[in-house]
Amino acid sequence: MTTDIITDVKSFTSALFIGETFDNFLVSEVNITTYNTFTIDGHIKKNFYTNEEYEELGSPSLSKWSSLKPLCFSIIKGKKLPLSFKIIFCLSKEATTTFLKENDLDFTVDNINGLFINIKFENNELSYVTGTSLNVFTMDKSLEQAFDSHISKFISTHF
Repeated sequence: MTTDIITDVKSFTSALFIGETFDNFLVSEVNITTYNTFTIDGHIKKNFYTNEEYEELGSPSLSKWSSLKPLCFSIIKGKKLPLSFKIIFCLSKEATTTFLKENDLDFTVDNINGLFINIKFENNELSYVTGTSLNVFTMDKSLEQAFDSHISKFISTHF
């Protein structure tokens, strides 16, 4: 687990809510507090779709940020900053598979419940925290360390 402060709040939030930098991340949860608190559960409700529609989407369990971003942006846009927001991103199975191969890690996708990035804005401070969730018990921290490094590089490359 790594935590860090984002110093360039304006460019980061612009990339987050307007740009495409985070579009392929999956969303577990979003909380935005303005004049009310808005909560979005990113888990897709399969029975909203026909079987054909759901299969065309690729049978996902979580929504992509690209589909929720316009709604979230409509909540925060305006003259005032939101009081706070928290977004929990998760890597897709495909991105997790690629990550495991690129880092030559001895884990399978089935071992991993999720690789997460929690982005939090509160008291005019923007930060992120990485997290890993495994389906197996292990003392091996190589996955966590590699993911922390990967996200740190991702953030420093883009901001």
